Amino acid sequence: MPQNVTIKLPIPPRLNTGLTTARERNLEWMRQQKLVLGHRATHRYIFSAVADLAAYSYPDAKGDDLDLAFDTMGWFFLFDDLFDVPEGCKADTAVDVCQQLIRLITHPSRETHHDAPLVSAFADIWRRAKVGMSEEWQQRAAHNWVDYLTGNLTEEVDRRTWIPEDFATRMRVGHRTLGLIPSLDLAERVGHFEIPQIIWHSSHLESMRRAAVEAVKLINEVMSLENDDARGDPNLVHCLMRQRNCSRAEAIRMAIILVQTTVSQLFEQMKLVPLFCARLGLTGSESGKVQRYATALLTWIRGSYDWSRSNGRYSPRTASALSPNMTGQLHPANLTTVSR
Repeated sequence: MPQNVTIKLPIPPRLNTGLTTARERNLEWMRQQKLVLGHRATHRYIFSAVADLAAYSYPDAKGDDLDLAFDTMGWFFLFDDLFDVPEGCKADTAVDVCQQLIRLITHPSRETHHDAPLVSAFADIWRRAKVGMSEEWQQRAAHNWVDYLTGNLTEEVDRRTWIPEDFATRMRVGHRTLGLIPSLDLAERVGHFEIPQIIWHSSHLESMRRAAVEAVKLINEVMSLENDDARGDPNLVHCLMRQRNCSRAEAIRMAIILVQTTVSQLFEQMKLVPLFCARLGLTGSESGKVQRYATALLTWIRGSYDWSRSNGRYSPRTASALSPNMTGQLHPANLTTVSR
């Protein structure tokens, strides 16, 4: 089972009722995109249940919107795994794919054919995500995707030179590579609403987003600790152990307290949303969109926790399956062939 840790959260759990059928459609999409090939890869993908995160994080999405959410979550994890290479090796394929993705987003007219399945799959996701959304939203979402991708390049450079051991640095980089900001853009897309662009850039919403990102990042680190240990990967819990000179159990408790404190701060910030909207002179409809965005932050926090406790990705079995001599079954260069 995943990390056996309980984190009390004052957020009610929710789960999309379309989980089962969306899971089946997602697997078919993964096969069509050549991201999951063969019986073993299929079995491992089903066991890991990575795309199920969409059912916890977008509990009201339906039909094509839910499919988009599932496909995006499935893509996220396979892309993330591409950077997992044995110690001392360079993730050259991942860097190449990452650079292709950046070009696809920033210069879409120049990229029409994509040899790498992860790139062509993202092109399909990005095309669907933009449907019905304003030009302003598309520009913002594109910026957030590029920031996520360049954050992954930052992590790769750090891994090749030295891995920052201090908590603050790893948290700062983790804010970019977690992928929550693009996922919150997706919450608007599958919810068929947009918060006004100028409001998205406000300090108040930025503070709320940061709180949500910090909470989700810490939850992810705590719940994936056993998996990271099995693979020899760094973890924020390890950073706390070094900086505070404390035991593993004490560091886990510190991380849990940080999550709960951050969530409490987010609730306090949410209480100010009506005043925030009133001072901006927002209409009732516009205020409602800001409130929906705030609710999406809480939903993601709770959803990431519940999904972490239910999926197979963070189990010792998955850690063993993703050891260096096994990664070739799911997401190696043969599934993300890149033109050289």
